[in-house]
Amino acid sequence: MKGVAIVLILAFAHLAVIHVSWAQEAAAKSSSVSTDETSVAGAGLGAASVLCTLVYSPLKIAFAIVGGVTGGLTYVFSGGDTDAAMAVWGTSVYGTYVITPDHLKGDKAVRFLGVPPAKEAS
Repeated sequence: MKGVAIVLILAFAHLAVIHVSWAQEAAAKSSSVSTDETSVAGAGLGAASVLCTLVYSPLKIAFAIVGGVTGGLTYVFSGGDTDAAMAVWGTSVYGTYVITPDHLKGDKAVRFLGVPPAKEAS
């Protein structure tokens, strides 16, 4: 019974993450569509990215959940050290959740282990 509940929670979390990332990606493109994205190759990359995302995202979400709990335990057992907890949370929660055609073409890196925004800027 617990296994079914975990699968359902991950499935719903997966759906929420995909819609948010698609909305962010659509806003970033701001209606500039290249000819490659409208071709058969673009459709193939889109289909491949969906299939890759269906496999990759649940694993990343599970990793982020375990990292969130581990970061909480790190905070408690380190006597309230926020920097130690943020190191765990940043590595596990940040990163790539959705595989896009840009990832498959090699234009963007897939980051399973995240980089916190403060470290990414440097």
